[in-house]
Amino acid sequence: MAQQGLAALHESLSRYDLTDTTRQRLTEIQTASQVNLDTILSLMQKHGINPIPDEQLSQMNPGDLSEYFDLLLRDWAWDSTTNPNPENTAAFERTLADIEKLPQKPARILVLGAGAGRLSWDLHVRLQPEYTLALDANPLVLAAADELVHQRQTIAIGEFKNFPQIGFQHAHCWQLEPPHDTDNARSTWFPLGANVWQLPFARDSFDLIITPWFIDVNGGDVRDLIAIIYENLAPGGHWLNSGPLLFTRHLPVQLKYTATEIKEFLSLAGFTLIEESITNTDYLRSPLEARFRQEQVWTFRAAKPEARQEAPIIAGALTAWLVMHHLPIPKNNYSSKDSHPLIDAILSLVDGNRSINDICYEVGPHLPQDIPVKDVVVTLFGQILSE
Repeated sequence: MAQQGLAALHESLSRYDLTDTTRQRLTEIQTASQVNLDTILSLMQKHGINPIPDEQLSQMNPGDLSEYFDLLLRDWAWDSTTNPNPENTAAFERTLADIEKLPQKPARILVLGAGAGRLSWDLHVRLQPEYTLALDANPLVLAAADELVHQRQTIAIGEFKNFPQIGFQHAHCWQLEPPHDTDNARSTWFPLGANVWQLPFARDSFDLIITPWFIDVNGGDVRDLIAIIYENLAPGGHWLNSGPLLFTRHLPVQLKYTATEIKEFLSLAGFTLIEESITNTDYLRSPLEARFRQEQVWTFRAAKPEARQEAPIIAGALTAWLVMHHLPIPKNNYSSKDSHPLIDAILSLVDGNRSINDICYEVGPHLPQDIPVKDVVVTLFGQILSE
């Protein structure tokens, strides 16, 4: 993207119908773009990642990529002693307020969707746990976080706006400085590249899992995310979520759950909802931007009990394990009025331990790729329970 933008700017600057004012604006944007290209290539190459052209890039939405790039600026550029920005402070205080209500200080913390790492770092410095893992699937923001926190190196990032902002700079080159760390907190703070759907942890690994601005952009079903968080929390551990419910446009409408639905899922999964609050906050408010957006932030804290409790009765739910696909299917003499080898194979896998997810994992490889295996399994058990 940066290379394409620079090529377009070079062509524009070669025109003969420009005034000095226009040429100056384009030159400022060109400088910021070149800074970004150099920084991106440097960060990636340090971690052994080489840029390879990909045809799928043309199908991606550049706006999505740009917003994640802005996370670097929000976390480490827009908020400084010389240029205070309250967005990071508000997120930190909102999260810390709930953590301070925990029965004991967390020792093992996992932050899912940590982005460029600022919130996880600020919390780590304040709480001083045994370790904090700042996990994200985006290699650029993780590489930048590592460069700042662990390598103690300054990063140059250029910012420019595609729309004129009256009274604001056209472009600006920021110098991202390493955060203060006199107590060597970085020795127990780790940025980790991983996919939330394939976490590399043993069960019950964490006392506290934090999902900041994540449950609506996790790329899958919130019900499955709840299952993953439950599995990775130790008994007595807590899940702290804070963010909006702005599900990506790629998700089907039935997966864009309300807060009420998500609270029902929490209850069915075995969580105990401790408290919740709703606030409005600024989001990605740049010093170079006249416009900004506000988001409704839903913050809640839920606890994983020491021992699993009986699932509550939720209106419309035939049974908890049919809604929450990670729960074990009780062993029973399930039978269907229809006879088919696939039906027989699915029912034969019920052993009192396997869940719908487990059965889908085993049956899926034997079905054509265009058949939604989970829909098949859920429909089968739904029909059996209804009958």
